[in-house]
Amino acid sequence: MNPPIVQNNTSNKSARPELPSRKLNVAEAAHFLGLSVSTLNKFRLSDGGPRYLKLGRRVLYDVRDLEQWASSRARIHTSQ
Repeated sequence: MNPPIVQNNTSNKSARPELPSRKLNVAEAAHFLGLSVSTLNKFRLSDGGPRYLKLGRRVLYDVRDLEQWASSRARIHTSQ
């Protein structure tokens, strides 16, 4: 008698793989986004930038939050 065949339910190929929860400091996050450190700092102070974590004096950014913020700024026309 053969053992039963167990199938993995991996047919959902549209699901994106989960990114590691990597945290970047301000300089790394600015480089990741293609911005200067100064610009990223100004975005943070004006509540117009990506979500960040404040751990004591350290400011850290989650890579997933950076990607989400960058995606949300996509535009079709220059008038948008």
